[in-house]
Amino acid sequence: MPNETATAPLTPDEISERTARAVGHHYVYGDTYLVGREKIREYALASQFSAPVHFDVEAARAAGYSDLVAPPMLVSVAGIVSNRPLFDDSVIGYGASQLIQADEAMTYHRPVVAGDELTIHVYVDKHRRVGGYDMVTLRNEMYAQDGEHLVTLSTTLIGGSPDGDEAGDFSEAAKSVVMHGVVIA
Repeated sequence: MPNETATAPLTPDEISERTARAVGHHYVYGDTYLVGREKIREYALASQFSAPVHFDVEAARAAGYSDLVAPPMLVSVAGIVSNRPLFDDSVIGYGASQLIQADEAMTYHRPVVAGDELTIHVYVDKHRRVGGYDMVTLRNEMYAQDGEHLVTLSTTLIGGSPDGDEAGDFSEAAKSVVMHGVVIA
């Protein structure tokens, strides 16, 4: 049996430093994300998208698409899957359960359709401390199987707490960082 040594948990400052050092990190997710018709239909139904192009192949083709059109936010699922190695491999000092999403933005170069097999490039673009919280911005560049650039997805996540509590009280983060001065009664 190999001799395994336990490592001490990182302090909040060490977590923040590791996250800051991750800026500039880039990898291509090790698998592709195949966009299927049933995933599109399920996501459209769950998100209350009712346009026929999300459910009916003939309606999508009549609208000029090769197959069913994915609702815009479906690529967030692919982003979550492809970002997981950042947390599993401790590139970022936080675990995925220690972060909340503050912001997300997408730029589409063309709609994602059923049959697209996405290759996803993951970038850690930015880290900053705001009000004692760490904010890290991740970017996913998604390409179709033919190399066509389809989507740029950018996500900002918040982690930590100003008092060093590992669990963090994200209600205060939401009030002071995410809401930018909005008064919550």
